[in-house]
Amino acid sequence: MSLLSRAFLLLSLTSVSFAQVMTVPTKPAPSAAAAPATPQLDPAARNQVIADLREKKFDDALVGAKAILAKNPESNQANKLVGVVLLDAQKPADSLPYFEKAMALDASDPSVHALLLQAYAQAGDVKHRDEQREILRTYHTDGKHADFARSMGFLVETIPFHDKVVQAVEFYSPAGKDHFYYRFNVFDTNGHLTSFLSLQTDDADQAAYAKEHAKEAAAGGRRFSIDLYTQNAEKQTVQGVMAYLNGQPKYDELRAQIIKILESDAKPLSVKTITPAAPPATAPATMPPGGPK
Repeated sequence: MSLLSRAFLLLSLTSVSFAQVMTVPTKPAPSAAAAPATPQLDPAARNQVIADLREKKFDDALVGAKAILAKNPESNQANKLVGVVLLDAQKPADSLPYFEKAMALDASDPSVHALLLQAYAQAGDVKHRDEQREILRTYHTDGKHADFARSMGFLVETIPFHDKVVQAVEFYSPAGKDHFYYRFNVFDTNGHLTSFLSLQTDDADQAAYAKEHAKEAAAGGRRFSIDLYTQNAEKQTVQGVMAYLNGQPKYDELRAQIIKILESDAKPLSVKTITPAAPPATAPATMPPGGPK
């Protein structure tokens, strides 16, 4: 399975409901290094780098990845491997030269843009982050990149949060009946999904919004909510509205709001328990062995 295919498995998982997600053993997104070895790289050496990454032995992983690169300096995959190790080690600025070299070596590899996006985002480079977001959106609609066209969104960044990890997923277009624009998946230290927050917009809220903000609504504005999804002791999905936003929230504004909510002990403005729907005809994609558990 290609690096890009693994990324799309992640996104198909993030597109389903929390109740469905929680039935699937899951961890944060597998590192790009978890893709199968390519012919030009030593499989045993590559697998050792992957094993070290899973054990969070970043120094060992970096030594192994750089040894592979030394033997394959003009390999797109080897450069990506070193970049991913550095990105996983929370050294996004250091990862950028390797991703840029990978792109220079193989301009036809669109997955490099997904990695550059995460590196720029985690390095705080908003300008280049947003350029990569637009590139991925172009791939989604240009009719030339089938994998991108089939995906529902992309991973913007991984955000360390105390002893947790938060993954920000942006959807190409509003997803599902709740019209998800973003999802922020929260994982514990063992890599288990514990909750997620979403930016969504309920059709039922729009009549009231239009009355209060007629001009903005006429221009396409909507009322959004940030909703927190968790599970109760009975394994039921609990949805709580944490905040309302009007207009069209920007990513950085939303990210700051999400972190603020996670930092606080704020109670939801309203809560409801969601009755799980019948299983879909086609089961949600699950992660391959060796990925999330």
